[in-house]
Amino acid sequence: MVSRKLVQWKGLIAAGAIALLGLSAVAGPVRAQAYPARTITILVGYSAGGQADALARIIGKQLGETFKVSVVIENKTGANGMIAAQAAARAEPDGYTVLMVTDAMLTIDPHLASSNHFDLSKAMEPVVSVAWSPLLLAAAKDLPASSVADLVALGKQKPQALSFGSSGASTPHRLAGEMLQKSGGFTMIHIPYKGTAASVSDLLAGQIPLIFGAPTAVEPLATAGQVKLLGVTSEQRYPMLPGVPAISETYPGFKIISYIGLMLPKQTPAPVIATLNKEINAILATETMRGWLDKQGMVATGGTQDDFKRQIDIDYKARGELVRALGITGE
Repeated sequence: MVSRKLVQWKGLIAAGAIALLGLSAVAGPVRAQAYPARTITILVGYSAGGQADALARIIGKQLGETFKVSVVIENKTGANGMIAAQAAARAEPDGYTVLMVTDAMLTIDPHLASSNHFDLSKAMEPVVSVAWSPLLLAAAKDLPASSVADLVALGKQKPQALSFGSSGASTPHRLAGEMLQKSGGFTMIHIPYKGTAASVSDLLAGQIPLIFGAPTAVEPLATAGQVKLLGVTSEQRYPMLPGVPAISETYPGFKIISYIGLMLPKQTPAPVIATLNKEINAILATETMRGWLDKQGMVATGGTQDDFKRQIDIDYKARGELVRALGITGE
């Protein structure tokens, strides 16, 4: 009798243990799908008030409403965004520290001697490209050139007579000017400034004949008749300025755009990356977000993680070759 009861108790204990194992097996995936369960921090390597910061804040606000958690924006400035990048790369790969990145941080800075060989594209996982913007080639209104073809012809007639301003020695703006010279087979003198505003001021003052600048900095001046727009650096015409030809219409394949995206530390679980990618794409599809980006002179990108990775890989190679050929060492 006793032995029969012992057998029954052992059977119950075994059954209970199996049940607990079953609950654990179910609870595992549930916990994995619980992301996010606490505050998310978005690191921005630029000062508060700038375009990257503003974009991080509106994305963070929308994510917070969707996920029902706090999303904090933390500005870690310095070294062209690399202070924030290195902090993000050292963070736990759990999805709670997100880095807002620019194309320069990903595809130009790693090739510079000043980068200390920190390669962001190898230290972080791409999540999604958020938005992009072309650069505009703006000319002084009295420059005797009304198109890219005219400009190249003028440059060939008067070697070393042309100069162009950019927002810095190792920026996409500078690379756009160098690419145009290479494509057209002519030369211009590059004049680096500390930011676009200074180059715009000198363009208006007649100190320089050309600049490559962001649409928000240049388009209002063109509308006011103070400068003329010769081309746009995106592969296709810029949706907000359809009357401005793409430089690629003169030199096929010409493309250099600025873009901003989000990345996570290596080893972040794939489901976490997929969750963030999905929600960012949903935010970018809203009329509210697209309208806000329009005012910033930007276009929503979105897409998959692989889309962003391909974009990075292509620009990393092309821009790296240009940086080495020109001997750009940083600022």
